[in-house]
Amino acid sequence: MLRKSPAAAGPRAPFPGAGPHVCFLALASAVVGVACSQASTNQTTAPVDLGMTPALTAYYNSEELTLYEVQKAVQLPVKQPSADDLANLGATPANTGYPRAPWLLASDESLEVHYIISNLDAQDHTVYLLIDPWNEFVRWDPGVTVVDDETAAPNYGYDLPFLVKAMSRVQGTITQDDMQEIAIKLASVENLLGSAQTMAAEASAADGGMNDSGFDPTGTANNIFNPQNRSNGGDPLYTPWIPPVVAGLTGFDLGLRTTESATVAIEVTIDVQDLSGKNKFIPVDSTQATIGPPPTVLSPPGAVF
Repeated sequence: MLRKSPAAAGPRAPFPGAGPHVCFLALASAVVGVACSQASTNQTTAPVDLGMTPALTAYYNSEELTLYEVQKAVQLPVKQPSADDLANLGATPANTGYPRAPWLLASDESLEVHYIISNLDAQDHTVYLLIDPWNEFVRWDPGVTVVDDETAAPNYGYDLPFLVKAMSRVQGTITQDDMQEIAIKLASVENLLGSAQTMAAEASAADGGMNDSGFDPTGTANNIFNPQNRSNGGDPLYTPWIPPVVAGLTGFDLGLRTTESATVAIEVTIDVQDLSGKNKFIPVDSTQATIGPPPTVLSPPGAVF
């Protein structure tokens, strides 16, 4: 049976600070970056570093699956809206799952995430770069789905695998288009999991009944978040859940995952552009209040952590 390791027991730490499976590693020799802060309309964030060592206890462990995972919250410099700002947003858009109209739209921002993943071990590792997105309403926390005593798998966030050779690094960019796609994925899953169809399926499962429709909210969420599926691809399990209004990303949980002990690290910087024309972002070195972490954690039905 899949179980959490003793070191990972208890709820996940939702935001910055010490948590049961959050690990920080200063590896200046492994990941080096330069960041600068500019005007609020066009800026690059300070570097964010994250790593794991062989001392890390497995996050999940069973006879069939072992996962080592670390995460760190990354908050984007989105301005905290005033009461007047919120009052002027207008009616809550239909078919979105949002409790109100979004302050920040996906069209208000351009984001690019530049990453360097370093492997300090004398053996190759497959390393997953994890982006679990936030908007102003929800934070995506995918967890793991346990099918039976022998079968379990991580649910999708935006998960990208890399084979990182021994004593080497890989680097790249999650492009503006990809970050827009991540915002659409989160908005679509938020719409899906708030739907009457999902609630009926969950109620049926809670009563021990059969879901006669065959609707699988967790499978649909995983299909939407699978990086191989795109919002413009006409996927019949994705397209119906794309809302007419897409909330922008206000942050994400940056993560690394392996299936074996490893000494690996990542550094990211983020290019942020405010496309709104309404000063919805603040300079990264400003003392002005940001929108902060979202109030609700959203996960697939039945996920375990």
